[in-house]
Amino acid sequence: MASPRSHARTVYAPQSSRTFLTLVLQLLIVLLAYCTSAVTAQVNSVTQSATVAASTTTSSVSIASTAAAGGLTVTLPNETADASYYKIAPAVNVTFAWNFTSVLSYGTSLTIQAYCTSNSNTYTITSLPATATQVIWNPYSYSVSAVARGSAALVQETYRLQIFDERGLDAASSPGLMSPNEDTDFALYIPQSYTALADGWTCTGCKSGASGLHASPLLLGVVTVLLTTFLSGWSICTRA
Repeated sequence: MASPRSHARTVYAPQSSRTFLTLVLQLLIVLLAYCTSAVTAQVNSVTQSATVAASTTTSSVSIASTAAAGGLTVTLPNETADASYYKIAPAVNVTFAWNFTSVLSYGTSLTIQAYCTSNSNTYTITSLPATATQVIWNPYSYSVSAVARGSAALVQETYRLQIFDERGLDAASSPGLMSPNEDTDFALYIPQSYTALADGWTCTGCKSGASGLHASPLLLGVVTVLLTTFLSGWSICTRA
């Protein structure tokens, strides 16, 4: 029969081993958590450094003071041509396109808007990335949406196309930077539905032309009198 001391040693020795293993496991968990935290902090630090470096690189573009002022030229419609006419009608799109000239550093965005010269309203068409070179616009959809949100609808008038970056429409010319452009005019009109002659269609211009025809006999009489007077005078002069 085993002594009490040997019996106690047999019971408590395994418990001590389990306690030791538990402590080791807890230490490993703490160490793993610390390492994970350190790695995460290091990654965040590297990411922030890269972001700052990228920002510094972007904003440090050097432009000589002798460089030409940047700008853009509208190619569609041609800014040097007479105003183009576009319909305000479903499924009728208008394309505005342009090229940049002497731009060495682009901003962050472009604003494209139409200024109506008759009612002094400004209609913002869209905002685009600074390097965009065209926009496709549907005046009909734009006008319907404007009315729905309580804004002014497009009208049958002449408009001035305005394109500028985040510095605003009044930004001064600067070497290498894009100057605002508002050199292009265009016109919008609402097409009328077809009406047959049998349904009562009339031509206002034709009516005014008819009035001119009614006045023709009077004009003919005046010409006849003048011609008769001239011929009579000529006959008297030749006899003398």
